Amino acid sequence: MHTDLTSAAGSRAVQASSRPTDLLAIAEWTAPTGAVVLAVHGEVDTSSCSVLHNRIDEQLRSDHHLVLDLGEVDLLCAAGLTVLVVVRERAQLRGTVLCVVARTRPVRLPLIITGLTGVLDLHLDVDEALACGRARLTSEDAVC
Repeated sequence: MHTDLTSAAGSRAVQASSRPTDLLAIAEWTAPTGAVVLAVHGEVDTSSCSVLHNRIDEQLRSDHHLVLDLGEVDLLCAAGLTVLVVVRERAQLRGTVLCVVARTRPVRLPLIITGLTGVLDLHLDVDEALACGRARLTSEDAVC
C-alpha cells in the first residue's frame, strides 16, 4: 500500500510504503537565519526511514545549515538511527552544519543507548539549534 505524505509547505509530496498506522510527515520551513528546518512528525521506522533519508539528502545538496527537528517523533528505530549517521557524514562532506533537535524520550533514549549523543550535534529546541548552527558557520572553533 502506498500513502502520499505531503509536507506542510505544500510544495512537494513524498511517498512511503506503510500501513495506515505508520505515518510520517515532514514539514519544511526556512528560518530568518536562512537555515532550513525539517520538522518530522510520527514514526521513523523501517517503512518510513527512506522517506526521511531522501528528504534530508535533498536539502544537503543546497543548504549550509540544516536543522532536523525530531521533537514530534514517536518512534526512532535502528534504521532511523542509521539514517542520522549517514546524513551526518554526508553533511560533513558537503560542508553543511546539521543540527538535530532531540528533546523527547522516544528520540533521546535510542541516541543515548547507542552512544550517538557524542556523534550528532544535538539540541533541545529549534532556537538553540539555529543559534548554534549560525555560530558554527561563522567560526570553525564554535562549540555549542
